[in-house]
Amino acid sequence: MSQLEAADADDVLEGAVHAVTLSGTKIGLTRVNGTVQAFVNKCPHLGLPLTKGKIVDGVITCPFHGSSFSLCSGAAQDWVTGIMGMNMPGAVRGVITMGKTPRGLAMLEASEVAGKVFVALG
Repeated sequence: MSQLEAADADDVLEGAVHAVTLSGTKIGLTRVNGTVQAFVNKCPHLGLPLTKGKIVDGVITCPFHGSSFSLCSGAAQDWVTGIMGMNMPGAVRGVITMGKTPRGLAMLEASEVAGKVFVALG
């Protein structure tokens, strides 16, 4: 597994996603309680980017279908709650899921050294 330089540490902020591409993989970087977290920047539901997702208390919510994930573990907190920020009733949610079962966010190992953020790929 190789550690690749992903960003300047100052570019990775609490409550925001800093998007980068490393070796063809789209990655999101953020901080949770000061610690850098890295994840594959696509929602497990349909593969859409989480870059504009809302982050609250270490959980990111997909801006497209409302699925939410822990930014520390990747665990799914909620699965497909609506469309573009509008909550939908249960029956409609079932259609929006397109038969996909809840899956967690793909997390990556990240480290911070000498003002740089590194991500392990491989």
